[in-house]
Amino acid sequence: MSTTVIRNAKVFHKSHIVARDVLIESGTITKIGRVRAGEQAIDARGRLLLPGAIDAHVHFRDLGEVYKEDWYSGSCAAAAGGVTTVIDQPNTKPATCDESSYFAKQRAARKSVVDYGINAAIDRLDQLEDVWRLGATAFGETFIQRKWREDLLCALRAIKRLDAVLCVHVETRAGEISGEAAGIRTVFECNRGIGAKIHVSHLSTAAGLDLVKASDQDVTCEVTPHHLFLSELDEGRLGPFGKMNPPLRSRRDVDRLWSHLDNIDMVASDHAPHSIADKKIPNAPPGVPGVQTLLPLLLSKLDQIGLGRLVDLVCTAPADRFNFRSKGAIAEGFDADLILVDLKDKKLITPSLMWSKCGWTPFEGFEGVFPSLTMVRGEVVFNEGSITAKKGWGRQVCGAGCSEPD
Repeated sequence: MSTTVIRNAKVFHKSHIVARDVLIESGTITKIGRVRAGEQAIDARGRLLLPGAIDAHVHFRDLGEVYKEDWYSGSCAAAAGGVTTVIDQPNTKPATCDESSYFAKQRAARKSVVDYGINAAIDRLDQLEDVWRLGATAFGETFIQRKWREDLLCALRAIKRLDAVLCVHVETRAGEISGEAAGIRTVFECNRGIGAKIHVSHLSTAAGLDLVKASDQDVTCEVTPHHLFLSELDEGRLGPFGKMNPPLRSRRDVDRLWSHLDNIDMVASDHAPHSIADKKIPNAPPGVPGVQTLLPLLLSKLDQIGLGRLVDLVCTAPADRFNFRSKGAIAEGFDADLILVDLKDKKLITPSLMWSKCGWTPFEGFEGVFPSLTMVRGEVVFNEGSITAKKGWGRQVCGAGCSEPD
């Protein structure tokens, strides 16, 4: 049994920062306190030890779009940004909607250096139970405007029966704020009397947030960094590199999201990389990379957010919602998914820092606090600017419906 002890760290434990050692045995945290020995010792040198972030919304491409991103490059970007678990969305080529495409996604994901969940689409209603039993984390993101109401009702009934979560993309008319609100109302109306668990992906407006928080349904929501750190005022500077869905919103909406951060469940990147060449063509596809900058951007605003709230947003809440029972906290019995950060070490975000295959970031010139070390299940996967894990170290965290243990 391999053992590692992390010494001289300021550990975020039970909502407090404490000076403790952390003992890791076979990838699991077994003691937080005074530890005398370990096969390997890591000197934190007074840095802050946090749980690794869980990014609940990524598109790691691969398969038919491997030139944009693959599971190795995407997971390296995650590790370099302090993200130790990701949840990949099903709208790949091919879409993850049945046993065959699910197995294809699993094969592609075996290149990952961080842990991962795999969401399934609801395109094949007859396959929902099958992919759930295979270990899907949740269903969606489901584009509401592409679903006939009856299909959505059928999916919600099946998802309720499975006790799963439906992740919804609620933008129903291109770019309109009323479209987001209309999409949320449609989902809530369909779900009334069914009671399935709903997760609203990339919420972007104050009006949408008001609807979510006023609802008596079992609903959570996420907001992206690009809807917190960018606005319509950045469109001229970014051009097609600022094109995304939902689009950038008004400064008023951005300010409202910040002021209501306590009512937002989680922050997720919606990492959706496209090549520079694709972004320069007419009618460029929507989407921006973001998995590597998710946590560094939030850490740079720690004075506004607060450390406890930040950990809730990117660790505790996604672990709770998507049933990752051994992740999301520094606690005995949990996976040793850990990061070391120096809050004083702010870096300018530049393309040269990015590990994503797409090679660009909409946050160029912003400040970020990047981890100096990232650990996944006790293995150091990123250290001082270098990926140190072997390709394929990451493993799938199966959903609640899987018959096999995690």
